[in-house]
Amino acid sequence: MRPIAQAGETGNQLLFLPGVFNETLALLFDAHHYFQSRGVEEQAGLPAGERAMYASEMTRVTMRLTSVMAWIMVRRAIHAGRIEQEKAAVEYRLDGTEICLQHSSETIEQLPYYLGYLADRSRHLYERVHRLDALAYGQMH
Repeated sequence: MRPIAQAGETGNQLLFLPGVFNETLALLFDAHHYFQSRGVEEQAGLPAGERAMYASEMTRVTMRLTSVMAWIMVRRAIHAGRIEQEKAAVEYRLDGTEICLQHSSETIEQLPYYLGYLADRSRHLYERVHRLDALAYGQMH
C-alpha cells in the first residue's frame, strides 16, 4: 500500500500513511474481541456505578475508532476523486470531537486494565487524526 501523498503536502494531498488505517483496523478488531469476550465478564463483576462508567468508556472507545475509520475512508475517497475536498471540509469532518477528546485519568484508573489500555490507545489515535483533520481542512472544527 502506498502513501496517498508525499511528505509536506497539505489539503487534497494531505500526507496520509497506510499505517494509520492499519492501526485503526487492528485496534477496532482488538476492541471488538475484548468487548465480546473478557469485557462482558469484567463489566458484570463491577458495582453498578462502575458499570455505568465502563459502558460510557466503552462507548467512547467505539466512537473514537468508528469516527477515525470514517475519516480515513473520506480521505481515500477524496484522493480517488469521488468526493471533492471542499465538500469534505463541510460535510465529512472528524466526528465526535467533544466526546472523543474527553479523558479522565481518575475514571480510567477505576476500570479494568484492558479497557483503560484501549481507552488510552484510541484517544491517542483520535488525537493524531484530529490534528490531521485540522491540517487538511483548517480550524473550522
